[in-house]
Amino acid sequence: MAVSYPDVIGEYTSTTERFAVTGLQFTGYFEPTKITPGKTTNLHLFLQSTLNVPITAQLNLELPQSGGFLQSKKPQLKTKETIFNLKLAPAEAGLLTIPITTTEYVKNGPLEVKVEIKSKPQGKGKRIRPQKSASKLANTFFPTMADLNLVGTLGATYEERPVKKAPFTLTVSGKQNPEGRAPQLDSSYETIWVESNMQFFNQAVQELNSRQVKLKDEMNVEPLYVNLYGESVARFSDAGLPMRIGEAITMAKMLTYSCQYFLSSPKRQNGLLVPIWERALAAGGDTTDALDVLRSYGFYHILKLSTAMSFGIISKTFKKQFWSIEEQQVVSNHIADSIETGQKIDLEFLYLPLLMAGTQISSKVKLQGENVSQTLALMQAARAARTTLFIDEDMAQADKVYDKILKNIAK
Repeated sequence: MAVSYPDVIGEYTSTTERFAVTGLQFTGYFEPTKITPGKTTNLHLFLQSTLNVPITAQLNLELPQSGGFLQSKKPQLKTKETIFNLKLAPAEAGLLTIPITTTEYVKNGPLEVKVEIKSKPQGKGKRIRPQKSASKLANTFFPTMADLNLVGTLGATYEERPVKKAPFTLTVSGKQNPEGRAPQLDSSYETIWVESNMQFFNQAVQELNSRQVKLKDEMNVEPLYVNLYGESVARFSDAGLPMRIGEAITMAKMLTYSCQYFLSSPKRQNGLLVPIWERALAAGGDTTDALDVLRSYGFYHILKLSTAMSFGIISKTFKKQFWSIEEQQVVSNHIADSIETGQKIDLEFLYLPLLMAGTQISSKVKLQGENVSQTLALMQAARAARTTLFIDEDMAQADKVYDKILKNIAK
């Protein structure tokens, strides 16, 4: 096999199955997965070339029909077109989005849409994607790696399944509820990764490999904590949410803890560092000072990983998943995007889940001369002063979870 390119599909979906036809891996899902009659959903199909030559592909959509053996069959779903012709460059990954709605013949229940792909490589080419793969990241804290910019460096766990037709299931339930206007059923194809994206990825990997020993010294707990403390205080203040002293300490500990989780393992460290260095190099930034790179180009990545990891810490602590994966992803994206752009962020997103998990792991990031009990007391005082925290009924569960964390660490 030629050089193996980063997995792209795994950044968008956690499925461990890749459907396969000549020269292509693909998978997908409906969003939303459940609709009422008359509403519209989107079938998102992710495709990634497995060859280093161009590929042409024809996709045929097979929509479910009603009616039995002796009855005339009627289509239950409809879309603007059922045949799609695509051209993929070498190693290209793309997203085909197909809007689908119901017809007057639809019946409640699960409906299966089948996708048949016929592909043809332009030349022999060499394979650049393995038939199966295993991620280097254990799912201790991360139930999914999708949307965390980790898969490119740490890989995704999947296995190819050659198919003639791939099934995707949609559920229709409820009474007829038309849109009120004709649904927009135009499909779209978007290239989401091309071979040229490897330039800065490779540069980042090479630079980090050459500086491994020095980077380890530069990113010890103390300097990492100090830099993340200052950066988080400034960033949250810019987003209209200045932190109290206990909150700032706990936040910096959570960010430091998540960084150390990756840095402590040679198998995991590139998941933290490569996306940051890749971004810095693409922007033409100076990468001489590692901690400055983390602050200037890496805070978004660190914050997003820390938020996702915080949910994992809470789940592991109570051996229970309080929020769905989808809810966790929405919160992680909202926090990271808001802090990166300086948009105002509501108070509950400071605590849920970052300070909740930060309180839980506070004793695991002990600083020189620190009295951990005093730090926790400052955190409790900060929380007590936030009288409007979790007043929303929807956040009542978060309030109870945090109370349990505080009781647990007080024992």
